[in-house]
Amino acid sequence: MTSRFSPLSEIKTPQRQLGASDRLDCWFQEQAFRAHFNLRGDPQNSDFLQAVKEQLGFDLPLVPNTVSVAGRWRGCWLAPDEWLLLGPGRSEPFETLVGDLSAMHHSLVDLSGGQTVIRIGGPAWRDVLGSACTLDLHPRVFEAGHCAQTVLTHSNVLMIHAHDDARGEALDIVVRRSFADDLLRWLIDAATEVGFELHRPRT
Repeated sequence: MTSRFSPLSEIKTPQRQLGASDRLDCWFQEQAFRAHFNLRGDPQNSDFLQAVKEQLGFDLPLVPNTVSVAGRWRGCWLAPDEWLLLGPGRSEPFETLVGDLSAMHHSLVDLSGGQTVIRIGGPAWRDVLGSACTLDLHPRVFEAGHCAQTVLTHSNVLMIHAHDDARGEALDIVVRRSFADDLLRWLIDAATEVGFELHRPRT
């Protein structure tokens, strides 16, 4: 049996460090070993849209920088004909989806081994990201149901507004495997002043 290793396996978890005010105002957790699929197709093709909805339970988002959610699956708008599909590590729906889309013009690529998700939350998460991110992450602009592609510490990332069941509002950062370790170490360093906790990965 082949062992799986997270790109963040060299960073010790859990860990915590109090900030200047003896607070822990930021937390991080890897959402490890999730399914990542890049999907391209014709948004004007109702059969294409229906095939995705039948298998994943949501309508593909057609408004730029928005997200559709159903259960543990999310569809993130990347371009007029491109989406990132994120779900649990077991991806049985895609076996059926591949068949449903076989007669249509489309592309469905498994990126699961090349990307991971770093979740950040806590009262100061916007301040931590603000030191290196030019996006306006204020709640009145970047709210539930939104996502955005940007560059963070020289890494191309996708940011997704999220809700953590245990800790409330959060942000998911989808990053390539080769940049993940460097990005998390930078985030930890940026959060030192406000205090942080790094939780064990969630699978």
